Amino acid sequence: MKEYFVVRRLVNENKFDEAIRKTENMKDEQEKLMLTCMIAEGMIYENKAEDAISLLNNAFKMAREIDDKFAKSLSLRQISFTMAVAGNVEGAVKMAYSIKDDSEKVYALAKISHFLASEDEIEKAMELLDEAEKIIHKMDDDIGKILSIKTVAHALIEIGGKDKAFSLIKYAESIAGKMNEENVSAVLTLIASVMFELGKIDDALGLSRNIKEEYDKAWILSDIAYMRKDANLLNEAVKLARKMEDRYEKVSILSKIACMMADLGRWQEASELINEMLRILERIEYKVERTMAMALISHAMFKNGDERYKESLVKAKEIAEELEVFEMEYAYSLIARVMIEIGEFENALKFIDEIEDDEAKMAVYISIANDLIEEGREEDAMKIAEFMNDRLLKERIRK
Repeated sequence: MKEYFVVRRLVNENKFDEAIRKTENMKDEQEKLMLTCMIAEGMIYENKAEDAISLLNNAFKMAREIDDKFAKSLSLRQISFTMAVAGNVEGAVKMAYSIKDDSEKVYALAKISHFLASEDEIEKAMELLDEAEKIIHKMDDDIGKILSIKTVAHALIEIGGKDKAFSLIKYAESIAGKMNEENVSAVLTLIASVMFELGKIDDALGLSRNIKEEYDKAWILSDIAYMRKDANLLNEAVKLARKMEDRYEKVSILSKIACMMADLGRWQEASELINEMLRILERIEYKVERTMAMALISHAMFKNGDERYKESLVKAKEIAEELEVFEMEYAYSLIARVMIEIGEFENALKFIDEIEDDEAKMAVYISIANDLIEEGREEDAMKIAEFMNDRLLKERIRK
C-alpha cells in the first residue's frame, strides 16, 4: 500500500521516470501493473499519450505472463481501459478481448464503453455493449452471468438504453428462477436494485418478497417505500431491521429509514427510531462499529431537527481518534461524509487532515472523492482534490 502513495505523489509532481523506477522492483505483479496504469494516466493528462501507450503496451505483455488467473484478468482490465483513455480505443478493445475470464472481459468492455460515452461516442459505446451481451449469453456460470448482466445494464442505463437494460435484467430474473436457494437471495437483491434504478418499482417489490437476508430486504423495501411514500412498507422495513444483530449494519438501515421518515414529515416516528438506535449503540461491541453507528445516528438527528446531533458527532470524532490506523480509514471516511451531508464541508476536510498517518489520510480523501464522483457530485469532489492538491484526481474529475 505504501508504494501506491509514493508513486501517486511522484505522478502528481510529473516525475514519471522516477515513478516507473519505483515500480520496477515490486514483487506484487498485479499492484505493479495497477501503478503502471496510474503513471500512464498521469502521462495522458500531461499530453504524453504516446509515452503512455508505450508504457501500457509493455504492461500488457507483463500482464499476460502472470500465473494467477484472477490477478491477470484484473490487470488486463485496467490496462485496456487506460489504453482507451490514452486514445487507442482499437488497441484497448483488443486487449479486453484477450481476457480469458468472461466476467472480467465484459467488465472491461463496459468500462471502455463508458469512456466512449463520455466522449459522446454513444453509437460506438452501444456497439461494445452489444458485444458484451453476446459474451454474457455464452457464459456457463450463472452467478458470473448475472453479475455481468448488472454491469452491462448499468452501462446501458447511463447512455439511455433503458429498454435493453430491462430486457437483460428480465433475462437475469429467469436465470435466478432456476438457481438453488443458497445463492438466489443475493442474486434477487442485485436484480431488484437494478429494477428500482430502472423505475420498475412493482418488479422490484415483487422480487424483494423472495429475498431472505433481512438487511438486503429492508434496504430495498425502504427505497420503494420512500419513493411511494408508503408508511406501511416503511414500517415493514423497520420490523425486518429489528431482527438483525445489534451491530453497525442494523444502525445503518435504521438510520437510513429515520432520515426517510424525517423527509416525509414523520418526525415523531423518526425520533422514536433515533432513541431506539441510541439503545442499540450501547450494545455494539466493536469500537469502530460503535463510532460509525454514532455518526449515522448524528445524521438522522440532524435530518430530524434534533440538536443532539452535535454532541453525537463530537463523540464519534473523539472515539475515531483512538482507533487503529486500519480502522481509522473506515471511521474517518464515514464521519467526514456525514459532516459533508450536514453542510460542514470545510470542517470535514480539516477533520480528515488531522489524521497523522499520511497514507490513511490520503486514502480517506480519495475514497470520499471517488464516492462523490460516482454520485455525480463532481463539484464537491473537486473541492477535495483542490484541498489535497491531487493532480490525478483533478484531471479525472474534469474528464
